[in-house]
Amino acid sequence: MGESDLNSRGPAVVSVVSSGEQDLNPGDKTKIAAATTRMLPVQAPVNILIVDDEPKNLTVLEAILDAPGYRLVRAESAEQALLALLADEFALLILDIRMPGVTGLELAQMIKARKKTASVPIIFLTAYYDDDQHILEGYETGAVDYAKKPVNPAILRSKVGIFAELYRKQRNLEEVNRALVAEVCSRRHAEEQLRELNNTLEQRVAERTASLQLSEARLRDSEHQLQELIAAIPAAIYTTDAQGKITYFNEAATELVGHTPTTGSDEWCVTWKLYHPNGTPLPYDQCPMAIALKEGRAIRNAEVVAERPDGTRVPFIPYPTPLRDGAGKIVGAINMLVDVSERKQAETQQRILLNELNHRVKNNMQMLQILLEAGARRAESSEAREVLDEASGRVMAMAAAQRVLYTTHDATRFNARDFLNAVCETANQTFPQELDIDYEADAIQLSNDAAMPLALIANELLTNAVKYGLNGKGTGTIRVRLRREDESILFYVEDDGPGFDLQSVQRRSSGLALVQGLARQLGGKFEVTGIPATRCCVRFQ
Repeated sequence: MGESDLNSRGPAVVSVVSSGEQDLNPGDKTKIAAATTRMLPVQAPVNILIVDDEPKNLTVLEAILDAPGYRLVRAESAEQALLALLADEFALLILDIRMPGVTGLELAQMIKARKKTASVPIIFLTAYYDDDQHILEGYETGAVDYAKKPVNPAILRSKVGIFAELYRKQRNLEEVNRALVAEVCSRRHAEEQLRELNNTLEQRVAERTASLQLSEARLRDSEHQLQELIAAIPAAIYTTDAQGKITYFNEAATELVGHTPTTGSDEWCVTWKLYHPNGTPLPYDQCPMAIALKEGRAIRNAEVVAERPDGTRVPFIPYPTPLRDGAGKIVGAINMLVDVSERKQAETQQRILLNELNHRVKNNMQMLQILLEAGARRAESSEAREVLDEASGRVMAMAAAQRVLYTTHDATRFNARDFLNAVCETANQTFPQELDIDYEADAIQLSNDAAMPLALIANELLTNAVKYGLNGKGTGTIRVRLRREDESILFYVEDDGPGFDLQSVQRRSSGLALVQGLARQLGGKFEVTGIPATRCCVRFQ
C-alpha cells in the first residue's frame, strides 16, 4: 500500500464523524472519543512472511529483521507460503524469485490473483536477475520493491520498517473507522427503536421474524459458498465442530482415504484407520486434529499414515487449524491432508541410489588402494615405495571418511565421534602393534565439506607422529582430539617427541605443505607448539 492509499482512506473517516456529529451532545462525543482511543492498538507485532527454498537464507533474513515489532513466518516453498497466507494476515511478503517448482514470480501471480492477499506488498529478493526486463517482470507480477542478494541489512530493515508502519497506520484507521461507524449506527438504531415503540407488538414480531429469516438465508448462502470453494480445491479438506464431529468433507478427502465418512457421528478424522509413521496404531483422539482442538493451536509437520478399507496405506501430512468466533471461542476446525506418497517413493529411490553410489565409491577406493600397494611392492627404489605407501594411506583415510558420510542419517552433516573413530582405527592398521592411539571427540556435528580435508589432515599428522615423534622406537602413545572451543573447532595430534620448527621444515616436507593447504581449504590455520608436548593442531570454523 502506498501513501496515496492512506490518503484515500482519510476522508472516509472524516465523513462518518461529520454525519453523526450534529445529533450527538458533548457527553456522547466524549464517549466516542474514549472508545476511539481504546481501539487504537499499541505497537503490536506485525506478520511478515519470508519465502526462500534455502533455510540458511531464511535464517539470515530472520537475523536481519529480528525486532519486537515483527513476527517473522518462514516458508520454504510456494505451498507453505500459500498455507501461511490462508491462516494469517501479513503486512509484507519478502519473496525469493528463484525457487524449485513454483518460482517466486509464479507465486506472486497466484497471491495477487486472490482477493484476500491481493493487497499484500511484495519485496522480491534475487541474486540472478539484474536487467531491466526481469525487474519489470517482477513489478508486473505485483512487487512493490526489488532487492538483490546479498542483502544490505540497513536498507532492507528501512524498507520493511516503512511497509510495517504503513500497515499499522492502515489498520489503525480501519479500526477507528469501524468503531465510529458502529457507535453512530448504534445510536441511530436506538433512535429508530424508540420511534417504533408506537407500533404494535405484532408488527415488531413480524419484522424481527423477517430479519432472522434473512440472516439465516444469508448464513446458508455463505456456508454454501464456502462448501463450493472447498469442494473446488484439489486437496483433501474436511471440517469439524468444537467437539471434533465431522461436519463437512470434499470429494478429494474421500479419494485420499478410500471411503465416505459419516458427518455428525465420525470424530476427529475422515480416515478409515490411522497409524504412526513407524506402523504403530494411532488412536483417533490422539491424532493431530484432536490435539489441535483440545489444545487450541494449529498442528504442523506431523506425518501420519492412513489405511484404506482395501488395506493400502497412504502417508500424509495434516494441517489442522482451530476456527474461532468473534469472541475467540473455538467453534470448530478445518484440516487439509497432503498426500506425500510420491515424496516417500522419491526418498526411497534416493536412498537406493546413494547406497549404490556408496558401494561403487568404496569398490573404486579399494581397487585404487590395491593398485597402490601392488605398485609399492614392485617398486625398486625406496623413495618410490615411500611415495606409493603415503598415497595408499591417504586413500585409506578418505575411504574411512566416506564410510561415515554414507552411513549417517543426515545428508549434510556427520558425527565427529564416529568420524574420528573410523579415521584413527583405519590409520592404526598400518602402524606397529605396540603403538597406542588415544583419540577422543566431542559430541558435535560437522559439515560434510569438512570430512575429506580433515581425514587427510589426520592421516598426515598421525603418519608424521609415528615417523618422527616416537624417536624411532615404534612404541608410545599418540593423542588425538577433536573439540569445540568457543566458536571454532580444534583438531590436534600430540606426541612426546622432540618436536620441530614449522618454518624450517615446511619447505622440504610435502606432507606438512599438504596439511597447510587443507587447513586453508577448511578456512582454518595450521600451527605447531612444543610445550608441554609436541602438538600439531588445526583450528577452523
